[in-house]
Amino acid sequence: MNRDVTEAAEQAIIKSALVKKISAPVDSILNRSFQTTPLRPIKLLLNGSWLGHPLHPLLTDIPVGAWTLAILFDLLGLLCHLPQLGIASSIAVAVGIAGALGAAAAGLMDWMDIDPAEKSVGAVHGIINTGATLFFVGSLLMRWRDGWTLTWASLGVAIIGYLLVSAGAYLGGGMVFHLGVMINRNAYRSGPSDFKTVIAEKDLIDGQPKRVEVDGQPILLLKSASTIYAIGAVCSHYGAPLEEGKLVDGTIQCPWHLSRFSLRDGSVKEGPACAAVPCYDVQTVSGQVQVKMRV
Repeated sequence: MNRDVTEAAEQAIIKSALVKKISAPVDSILNRSFQTTPLRPIKLLLNGSWLGHPLHPLLTDIPVGAWTLAILFDLLGLLCHLPQLGIASSIAVAVGIAGALGAAAAGLMDWMDIDPAEKSVGAVHGIINTGATLFFVGSLLMRWRDGWTLTWASLGVAIIGYLLVSAGAYLGGGMVFHLGVMINRNAYRSGPSDFKTVIAEKDLIDGQPKRVEVDGQPILLLKSASTIYAIGAVCSHYGAPLEEGKLVDGTIQCPWHLSRFSLRDGSVKEGPACAAVPCYDVQTVSGQVQVKMRV
């Protein structure tokens, strides 16, 4: 549906065969290079799991902030005849370029793990921001050629880059707030606050994950010897059903993008997920397994 400008733009991109044709080989190369290879630790570092927050949106603040400052310095210096601001403006442009490169690297690692529709929007987001960065590189080269002095020409090139990065940011915001990319899929889960019976203990098979629901909350149960673990059954990264995952060293591994969550407390042990899944206390009463949300 095209109910507003954002939806119309996203749908046009999603339906574009050209965008798919451009993005498919890049996606293939990235997956072959980083998904299950010795380079995977680089991907996990750039996903931001270690930070508990996606790294890409954090890094995007650097170029946007630095380039905003650069344009303000340019305008102030040119209008008020303050040539000494030329060096400050050039430094801000350079810092923005460095930040844009870092943001692009992190964004590509996140982009690998999203669905085709969102991937198309993300590809255009990346292409636009790459163009913006190239304009700022051009502006920086012009400043270097002119001995770091302020000129309307270098400012004009920077303004074109700034308009592009604003358009890219608009699409990036739409990916999160319209399409739900990189949000915590368990953000609004709560309860039960008191122990509730969910299953008979005899119905749990040792070492086999079991999904149950209580008060509308999907919960993964796992019996291991004499211990029963209970955590959220939905991967926080992209909503995968964790009961279909694989047990790996005291964790459950997401069947879609290989995130791993501790069975003891639901914490992230390996990304790309950045948010823990809910964790539940467990007790057995008269052969019945009861759970409540751990607080």
